[in-house]
Amino acid sequence: MIDWKKIRAVIFDLDGTLIDSMEIWREVDEEFFARRGMQVPEGYQAAIAHMGFRECAAYTVRNYTPTESEDALIEEWQALSMSKYGAKDGAKYFKPRAVEFVRLLRAKGMKLCVATASAPEFYLPVLRAGGVEKLFDAFVTVEDAGKNKSFPDIFLKSAEKLAADPSECIVFEDNLAALLAAKKAGMQTAAVYDAQTVAQHAQLRREADEFVETFGQMIQEINGEE
Repeated sequence: MIDWKKIRAVIFDLDGTLIDSMEIWREVDEEFFARRGMQVPEGYQAAIAHMGFRECAAYTVRNYTPTESEDALIEEWQALSMSKYGAKDGAKYFKPRAVEFVRLLRAKGMKLCVATASAPEFYLPVLRAGGVEKLFDAFVTVEDAGKNKSFPDIFLKSAEKLAADPSECIVFEDNLAALLAAKKAGMQTAAVYDAQTVAQHAQLRREADEFVETFGQMIQEINGEE
């Protein structure tokens, strides 16, 4: 279980954690590969889940599109996905009660950060649509950290920006590699249910301090400590 008494800073992943982005990126991947007469390769989405755009492009070119440039792929992905993340009704992508949970943490005086593989042009519009952009004290990307989320760097940088010791932080993540990296950083961890990571759920349950089926569960847990 999470020891909330020790927590003063909360670090959230975005895709698959705060927002249900599986459908967005499934559509993007399907259209991208369909343009090349291919189906989405088996295991592709799981393989790239913790990568930033640049690393993902390198992986894709190396394994599937060797005649194309990384820059061209990044430009195409940005065009395909920008309209979805930037939609005025982007609030619909948030997981049930995620916005309420973020507001509750802020009301409790917690410092908040988003640690993501996404770029600002994606995460800022959707957070703004959900009405929570200004509730966060910091945003850290894999580009800022210099390494992907299978390394603890992004979480340590998040703690630094929040002026918090790693032992005072909790990380909410849906991806196993990222959650293990947060543990290596010395932080408490909460594994968030996401349909895209079902194959990892058993191990996520073993590794995390708590497995979060819904954010309603977290809201009840925090309010129950009053």
